[in-house]
Amino acid sequence: MELSAYGSLQSTLSGLKSAMENLDSANDLTSFSASSGDTDLFTVSADDTAIPGSYSITVTQMAKVHKLTSCGFSEGELVGKGIIQLKVGDGSTTDIAVSATDTIDDVAQAINDAKAGVKATVIFDGTNYFLTLSGEDTGSANKISLIVTDEDGFNKDDSNLSRLFYEDLDPEKQMVQAQAAADSIITIDGVAGIHRNSNTIDDVVSGLTITLESAPDTDNQADLTVSGNTSEIVSKINSFVSAYNNVLDFFDASQSYSQNTDTAGVLLGDATTNSIRNRLRNMVTNTVPGVESFERLTDFGITMNSEGRLEVDSSTINSALDDDFDDVVEFFTQTTEGSEGFAVRMVDTLDAILDSTGGTLDARTGGIQNSIDDIQDQVERIEMRNLAWETRTRAQFNALELLLAGYQNTGNYLSQQITGMQNFNNYISNRG
Repeated sequence: MELSAYGSLQSTLSGLKSAMENLDSANDLTSFSASSGDTDLFTVSADDTAIPGSYSITVTQMAKVHKLTSCGFSEGELVGKGIIQLKVGDGSTTDIAVSATDTIDDVAQAINDAKAGVKATVIFDGTNYFLTLSGEDTGSANKISLIVTDEDGFNKDDSNLSRLFYEDLDPEKQMVQAQAAADSIITIDGVAGIHRNSNTIDDVVSGLTITLESAPDTDNQADLTVSGNTSEIVSKINSFVSAYNNVLDFFDASQSYSQNTDTAGVLLGDATTNSIRNRLRNMVTNTVPGVESFERLTDFGITMNSEGRLEVDSSTINSALDDDFDDVVEFFTQTTEGSEGFAVRMVDTLDAILDSTGGTLDARTGGIQNSIDDIQDQVERIEMRNLAWETRTRAQFNALELLLAGYQNTGNYLSQQITGMQNFNNYISNRG
C-alpha cells in the first residue's frame, strides 16, 4: 500500500509540475490580444512580438483579383482554331491549344486544366454564352493577359479565336475588363498610401495580422487595440493553484488519522512525505528577490488560507497585470542565479523530487521496493525450510507406518501362536 501511495503522490506532483511549466518562461506569459473597433471594416490577430498600444486604421481600398469577360457566343458555336498564350502578371506563359471543333466550354475546361492561376467559367444569360476569367491572386500586379495566335492570321480582330485577345494597354483588346486588379490601400496613424497585394496584411505593424473586410466610401476608419492577454495568464495561474491544492488534498488523505475509527493514512508520519510537504509550503511562502513590485505570491492576490490552501483574488491579479505586467512576468520567470523566479524555482524543486534516476521519490520507492524484495526473499527461504521439514516429516511418517505394519504382523503371529498353545493345553486337560 505504501508503494502504491507513492505512485499516487508522484502522479499528483507531476500535475503540479506541468502547471508550473506553463509559467516558468517569458514566452509562456507574454501573449497579446488585439481587437478591432469595427470588425465589418477589418479584423486583427496578434502574436507574441506585438507591442501594446492603439492604432488608427483607415481602409481606402480592398485588394481585388483581375476579372475579364468575353463577347457572347451562341450555343455550340465554334471558337476558332489557334493558340492562346495565357499569363498572369510577371508569371510564366502557358499555352492553351484550341482545336477547330472547340466551343467556349472546351476553352474554359482547357484553361482550368492548365492550372495557370486563372479560373474560367461560362455564364449563360438566356441567349448567349460568355467566358469569364478570374485571377486567383489579388493585387494590381496580377493582371491577366491572353495573346492569341489565330489561324486566320488576324490576332486582334473581333472574329474567330481573336475574340479572346486581351492585353491591358492594347487598345485593340477584345475581352472586357469586368474588375480591375487592385492592391489594398490603408492608412495607419496618418501614414497614408500603404499598398499591399492582399487583404491579409502581416508586415506593416510588428506582431499584427490585419485582415481587411470592406472599404466603404464613408465610415472607413476604426481603432485597433493591442493589449496583454491577461485572461490566459490568469487561467494558467488558476491551474497552478488548483494543482497545488490537489497535492495538499493528497497529503491530507494519505497522512490523516481518525480517532473515531482508529485508522491512519498509509503515509502518516512518513519522513519523506513530510519533507516534500514542508518544501512546497516554504516555496509558496518564500520571497522572490529582485522584482520591484512584488516579493511574494500574496502581493498580487494569491493567498494561503487557514488550512494551507491557496486562494486567488482575480481582481488583484488583473490589476497587477494591468499596472505591472513586466514585474509579474519577472516574478515568475527571472533566471538570475540566487534570485530565480517563483515558477523557475518550483520546477527545479519538483524536478529534484520527481527525477527517475536519484530523485527524492525514486530513492524512497527504491528503498521500499528493496524492503519488499528482502521480505519476499525471507518468505521464500521460510517456505523452502517448511518444504524441507515437510519432506523429512513425511519420510519419517512413512517409515514409522512401515515399522508399525511390521510390528502389527509380528503381533498377529504371536497372538496366533498363543491361541494355539492355549487350545493344546485345553485338549490335554480334557483328556486327563
